[in-house]
Amino acid sequence: MAIDLAAIQTNRDRQLREKLEDDRGVKKALERLKERSSGFGFGARRRLLSGALRLTREMAPDVAEALAIGKETTGLDRDVEVYVRPEPVFNAFCLKSASGPLTVGLSSHLLESFEPAELQFVLGHELGHAAYDHFGLPMPYTAMMEDMAGQIVSRPTSLDLYVWCRAAELSADRVGLVCTKDPEAAANAFFKLASGLASPRIKADLEAFAAQVDSLASVPQARSEPRDDDDTLDCFSTHPYSPVRVRALVAFSKSRAYQRAVGQPETGITDEELNAIIDRDLSLMAPSYLEEKTVRSKLLRRLLHDAGLMVAAANDEIVESEISALRALLGDDMTEDAAGDVNIEKVRKAFDREVAEVVEEVPLGERARLVQHLTIIAAADGSVDDRELDEMHRIAEALEVSPTVIDQTLAGAADPMP
Repeated sequence: MAIDLAAIQTNRDRQLREKLEDDRGVKKALERLKERSSGFGFGARRRLLSGALRLTREMAPDVAEALAIGKETTGLDRDVEVYVRPEPVFNAFCLKSASGPLTVGLSSHLLESFEPAELQFVLGHELGHAAYDHFGLPMPYTAMMEDMAGQIVSRPTSLDLYVWCRAAELSADRVGLVCTKDPEAAANAFFKLASGLASPRIKADLEAFAAQVDSLASVPQARSEPRDDDDTLDCFSTHPYSPVRVRALVAFSKSRAYQRAVGQPETGITDEELNAIIDRDLSLMAPSYLEEKTVRSKLLRRLLHDAGLMVAAANDEIVESEISALRALLGDDMTEDAAGDVNIEKVRKAFDREVAEVVEEVPLGERARLVQHLTIIAAADGSVDDRELDEMHRIAEALEVSPTVIDQTLAGAADPMP
């Protein structure tokens, strides 16, 4: 029996899809893409027929069973062909053609290494894309489509397209988990896909992998060199970071939404709590105040400059490594060239003037990111002492951010194998 797909779809996927489909630029880009890709899909299927192996039930009964479960779970009522390609990496993909069967491809290494329940997760994910018709907004082509005047969609809309694409991946992951009904199998599948490892010497630990998000939050892109190549920024990626996807899957496996979908008692986290986790982690890939060129981001960088110097001076000695860490974060916005040039009393007064404006103008999530970045400066000399920790807690409270953010970030950034 098919599940209610809308009930497990991520909010960002659903809401942004509706918004984007009404956008004039997106509509025009899709029209242009349709003109340029007449017959799209037939060429890809022909290449698979000529260079890959189309699987039958007799050849791969586990794949056939996983495919049947995926079609039943999603209610997908169309023919599906599964091909295996000779590839030494773990890979899976799904293609849609204007007519004819849906096409799913698997690498030979994946087929050889994945257990039946893990295959259910992978195939469920690919069929989830088809069931939600994520192909309706082909990415990254829609965002990149150009005409004589240049890129068709605006930059803000382009960013929304990439956010939607990442949220769509999380929706498909949820379908995969519901198909397998086995969080441990999904953990193993995701671990293999993310790491490329299938050795029994490495034990998959989804919770530990998900904890990498806290480390990720405390390691922003450095700005020591100018960045004019916008396409290298994380906000122009079609897939979420692997640890973000893993934590999203962990959260979903503990949610009432998942429990409803698989017929379990609803004792898990609420939809609101689940959405908050997803939104917070997806924000890691949004353009940050370190990269944006807005009035608000300039205000945040100025506050980071002053707060960073206050943390560095908390133990009565600012060392060059702390200045270097702050300079790496701020790039050209770093005004102090040497530890000896800092007038800390002047810095504290500037911080006191700036903090009220930041609290009033800047959302909590961005203030929390700034507090996380302070841990980089505190740890730049190899340790974080109690005075530095107390100073970060005071700054967090002034910014109306819970001091637990600091403790969680430091714990997440710690070496997991002492």
